[in-house]
Amino acid sequence: MSDLFWTVSDLHFGHRLVAELRGFTDTDEHDRVVLDHLREVPDGSVLLCLGDISVRKDAYALDQLGVLKAEKDLTMWLVPGNHHRVHPMFGWDSVAEWTPRYREVFDVIALDFQVRVRHWQVLMTHIPRASGKDAVQDPRQTPKLARWAGREGFDCTVHGHTHSSVPVTRKHVVKSL
Repeated sequence: MSDLFWTVSDLHFGHRLVAELRGFTDTDEHDRVVLDHLREVPDGSVLLCLGDISVRKDAYALDQLGVLKAEKDLTMWLVPGNHHRVHPMFGWDSVAEWTPRYREVFDVIALDFQVRVRHWQVLMTHIPRASGKDAVQDPRQTPKLARWAGREGFDCTVHGHTHSSVPVTRKHVVKSL
């Protein structure tokens, strides 16, 4: 992976509720604006998506991202989110069914990535872990999701999932749109 990469999370293509919460009248307008912003990523770049390209509209979202990938000659990496049918939390059958389709768009799919930024060890993930005295509790963090969020000991965590501008702790960076 290049030392320089672009990061995004929680695109939610085709998701009516998220489109409305973001101030759009319909999903077509929402999706067009999100894609237009993604087109600002330089040609030939690495784009790391930290989860939730859609909610139950995987094929549609993958089609949109596939066009973008070809248009921009992107290398695309994915950390599956809690809405991806390729995430292990959906079980073997779902992962087996959806992995080939996701691999048509994403060059690498992994539950997390660790990157080094100068002297910091940075965790790139979808679901953050809220712990310690500085933690801000995530109301969306159910016990089922918490099982997937138990990564500790990093200097910084870059994540999506929360749809909030408030970091989970001072060592977190939220990339949700």
